[in-house]
Amino acid sequence: MKTVTEQKFDIIIKDCFQTILKPLGFKKKGNNFYRQLQDLGQIINIQKSSFYSKDHISFTINTGLFIPEYCLTFYPYHNGTIPNYPTEPICAIRQRIGKLKYNIDKWFDIDLDTDISELKRETTDNVLNFIVPYFERTKTKSDVLRLLQDQNVNLDKFTRLIIFGEYKQFDKAQLEYDKLKQDKYTFNNMKSTLFEYRDKYKLTD
Repeated sequence: MKTVTEQKFDIIIKDCFQTILKPLGFKKKGNNFYRQLQDLGQIINIQKSSFYSKDHISFTINTGLFIPEYCLTFYPYHNGTIPNYPTEPICAIRQRIGKLKYNIDKWFDIDLDTDISELKRETTDNVLNFIVPYFERTKTKSDVLRLLQDQNVNLDKFTRLIIFGEYKQFDKAQLEYDKLKQDKYTFNNMKSTLFEYRDKYKLTD
């Protein structure tokens, strides 16, 4: 039997995520919600802290933009196949609700004393007024390219280079390659990978 805290968490998942996201085309799998669009996929992951107990649950909200071209390039172990239901960690662009709204790494706590109505209000606001609008702004390749111009978006080191290359934005890919080549850590520790992308996208030194 689930504890009161676990039941409250289930209410949050159902009322603040599933009820809102299902009509928008998101499919639920565990604590993940995924929507496949023409150019990319969008995923919301509700992540529990590894330090939680049945009577005290801490969670945050992760978002991801799944870009097939990036996945096939950066994760070659997929053998040319795209997962039917991608997970947030393999998304090219990942942002937590803390980045989208709070400007801190925001986590939410649930225990026996939690006012579930207040938590539902805040979580619904997070989904409706921050996550959904963010996804509405990032639905196409052009949207992704605009997002990549924002230097405040936290990305893995080669993400911009790969996406620019895969989207055939070779001038932008060249600029990103030149920048990475000037980075001492990248050049000293990841030079072979950097040169692989240089050759793949026919960039120049």
